[in-house]
Amino acid sequence: MTNFNIQRFGRTLKWSAVMTRKEALANAAMMFFAMFFPFIVQMLTSYDQPILQAVVNLDAAMRVCIFIYFVVSMIGGSWLFNNMKTKEQRITFKMLPATDLEKYVARALYATVVWWLMGLAAFCLADVLRMFVSLIAGIGVVKSTIPDFFAEYFGSSVNSAFYAEYGCTTFYVALLAMLYAWGFWVHSLYILGGAFFRRHQFVLTSLVHLVLIMVFTPLLVHFVKTVDNAFFNNWKLVLAWSGAAVFAALGVLDWWLSYKIFRRMQVVNNKWVNL
Repeated sequence: MTNFNIQRFGRTLKWSAVMTRKEALANAAMMFFAMFFPFIVQMLTSYDQPILQAVVNLDAAMRVCIFIYFVVSMIGGSWLFNNMKTKEQRITFKMLPATDLEKYVARALYATVVWWLMGLAAFCLADVLRMFVSLIAGIGVVKSTIPDFFAEYFGSSVNSAFYAEYGCTTFYVALLAMLYAWGFWVHSLYILGGAFFRRHQFVLTSLVHLVLIMVFTPLLVHFVKTVDNAFFNNWKLVLAWSGAAVFAALGVLDWWLSYKIFRRMQVVNNKWVNL
């Protein structure tokens, strides 16, 4: 069979959606409760408070939700092959009438696009419920935080200190590119961990990420301390774009390695890794 057939991929995607619907609903529910908890704290602390204080509390709760959504978006890759826990599940998935590429893309879409959409839906639902409860309870600020959420997450909020210092400059664009490339690499690391580790993918991949942070952070701090202001001002654009290129290349490498691991997976693998 050809390596990728759109009709065959569509059937594989439909099968994957049916088989993971309960898991997806459970994960979406957990995301909703995680997003709604900061709003509960905001409503409790804003009751009978001045409008200005309620606005500050709401902004803080929204930023906590941004952090939660970022974490959710990054760790979704750990569930890349969560449908292959048991021997029977591995046999079923490996024996599907589809190529490895089609099966891999179907699962990758679940670990990326579906996870991101579930997180967005959870936040929007939590925000709507927060507005409804605030209206009934008489809390002064009822406005939606969804526009502010997107502005903060995509770096276009004029209220952030980051934008106030670097906004509307070529360096600001380069910094955003490096941050997004770093996020792409972190997510790809969990994609690779989800393919490499057979069990406890989230925990083991997080430990690997922690070790990498502990190793490279002192090196980065030492580099920053040794660089003078003149050098930084002359080369800051090059450094930012170089960092973005490095993170993007590492992210692509992680995705490629995860696909290679999937192609080598057997029904019976090592106890801890899929090799």
